[in-house]
This record gives sequence, structure tokens and C-alpha cells, in this order.
Amino acid sequence: MDRNYITVSELNFYLNRIIDAEELLHDIFLVGEVSGGVMNKGNFYCTLKDEAAAIQVCRFGAEKNYVPENGERVLMTGSPDYYQKSGRMSFIAKHIEPFGRGRMHMELEALKKKLSDEGYFSDSHKIPMPEFVFELGVVTSLTGAVIRDIQSTIRRYNPVMNITVVDTQVQGKDAVKDIVSSLKLADNAGFDAVILARGGGSNEDLMPFNSEEVVKALYDMDTFVISAVGHETDYTLADFAADMRCLTPTAAAEAVATDINALIGDILSDLTLAGRKIEGSLNLSERETVATVNKVTYTAKERLTDSYMMTKELLVRAEKATSALLSGKELIAEGIINKLSALNPAKLLKSGYMRAEKGNIPVIAAENVSQGDKLRLFASFGTLDVTVDKINRTEV
Repeated sequence: MDRNYITVSELNFYLNRIIDAEELLHDIFLVGEVSGGVMNKGNFYCTLKDEAAAIQVCRFGAEKNYVPENGERVLMTGSPDYYQKSGRMSFIAKHIEPFGRGRMHMELEALKKKLSDEGYFSDSHKIPMPEFVFELGVVTSLTGAVIRDIQSTIRRYNPVMNITVVDTQVQGKDAVKDIVSSLKLADNAGFDAVILARGGGSNEDLMPFNSEEVVKALYDMDTFVISAVGHETDYTLADFAADMRCLTPTAAAEAVATDINALIGDILSDLTLAGRKIEGSLNLSERETVATVNKVTYTAKERLTDSYMMTKELLVRAEKATSALLSGKELIAEGIINKLSALNPAKLLKSGYMRAEKGNIPVIAAENVSQGDKLRLFASFGTLDVTVDKINRTEV
């Protein structure tokens, strides 16, 4: 009898060969809902189903990777496998993640790695937050709830900070271009700090903040910038490129809003402490000054006392020397006076001598007088007017 049949083993072998040979079935993306998931010896087993069909799934080495919960919709990367022995089809998963991220998530991870390798997320490039922010720029939608949350949060702490909104599209096809333009505008506006913010949303809504253009715009900024995009569980590439990441826009507002009342309290406390230090320094300086003055006074007093004693001794010596000198001079002067007294004309006149004048000219020799000349004789008792009758010459 001719053979017109095949065995189960042959069928399963051929089916396995067909599936293995089909390249379109290698490393495919499979979406479905997890059912009956269990962990066994580090491997995860479940059924992945949709509205019309189901397939068994095995994820080897799942204990170190993401493990989905029953009922969760997931995206799996892997290949189908036909097990010959039991004739059972299954899907061998290499990667599992929540659905909604899928290929988009993998592309995002690849871009993240590329930008990280190029240094756009380097901590060494980040700018430290300024101690005080007086001029704040907020890059966000002017019509959204985010800016109201930021303003109300800041005003609870700081009523004087200037808040400027750079109105920006934060989702949609033109969002990337608008965000980049707004960041450049804010960077050139002279703000102390900039907040890039938007509220939560789907992964698709947040994708503009995962663009390479936005990352590079943040990297190029010279102004300190905070990324506050989405909710606490949301992460975007903008978070890694910014100088700081805050979980929410409200948290970003709290980060930059200096508490004015606390600042005033700190200033007053510092001034009080400084005043005490100055007072202590002045008291110390006063004591040092008094001690110095006393020392100088004592030294000056000693020196003045010594100078006084020395001066007094010199005066005594000078007095003695002067007395001795005057005594000698006095004797000399007395001799001169005696001599002058002896030559005093008045004294001579009192002795009986007379002085003669002829026409107011003293007569000192007989030859100066002629007979008949009129002379005036000066005596101690007065004057005599006489006429020369005769001249008697005496030979000397």
C-alpha cells in the first residue's frame, strides 16, 4: 500500500521549520492583555489575548525585568515558537513593557542614549541655581492651569518677584518649534531663572519635550532653567537636559520662590549678631585704648618728671653761672662807672671849673680866642657872659 500520510512528529517538524524560516515572524511587536500570569523559577508565564484570540507566552529571566500584572495591556517584543513534542504554539518574549510606549519608547531610549553619549545630559555643564531669583521667566501656555499654579505658589512666599510668561504651544505638531523659539527668547531676556513647564498628559502629549531640538536648546541656554513637565511619574529628555528637574510645576515654583519673611528674619538675625560682634569689638578696643593711654600717660609722666628734674638742675647751674658771670661783670662795670664819674663835666664844674663857648663853639685852646671876643662861661651855678680884655698865654 502506497504511503499517503505523515506522522504527527513529521507534521510538527515541518510546522516548526516553517515558523523558524519565516523572517517576518522574528522579533515582532505583539500587543495584548495579560491573563493568568505566574512566576516560576525566575521565568514569567502568561496568556496574551485580545478580543478574538490568545497565545501562550514565556519570558525567561523575568525576575530582573519588568513583570506585568494580570489584566494589564502590554507590548511584547519576541518571536513565536512551535514546540514539536506537544504541538503547542507559544510566544517567547524578549522584552515586555506597558502598552502606549512600544516602538515610540524604544526610539526614545535610543535617542536618550545618543544624546547622553554626546554629553547633552552631563552634570558638568549644568548651571547652579541662583541664590535669589528676582526676575523669573516661565515658558508655558498662557491659557493653561500651570501658570496659575506657579503664580499662586510663588505669591504665597514672595510678593515682589517679577514673573514673565513666554506664551508657548506645549503640544501639537508645532510645539517643538515653538518651545525652542520660546527658550531662546527667554534666554536672551535677562531672567535670573527660567521654568519650562506643562501639566500632565499622555506619552504622545509629552513627546515635544522628548525632541532632540528641545534638548539642544536647553543645553545651549546660559540662564539657569528648571524642567517641570507632567506629573511626578513622567520623565522627559528635557528633564535630563535642564539644570534642574522638578516633579511638578508647583514644585518648581517652590524651588525658586525665596521666602521673603524668612529672608527678612535671617537678615535681622545676621544684623543682630553683627551688632553684638561690633559691640564686643568696640568694648575690647575701648579697653585696649584705655590701657594704651594709661601706659602712654605713665611713660610721658616719667619722662616729664625726668625732664623737669634735668631742667631744674640746668636752671640751678645756669643761675650759678650767671651769678658768677654777673659778679665779674659788675666789678668791671663799677670800675668803668667810677672812671666815667671822675670824668663827668658836671662833677668838674662843681669842683670850680668852667667851660667856655664862643658862638656856641667850645673853646678848648687860648689861640681860639682873640681880645674883645664875647664868651659864655658855664659854671655849676649857671652861665656868665664875658668879654676878653686880655689874653695871657701859658707855655706848656
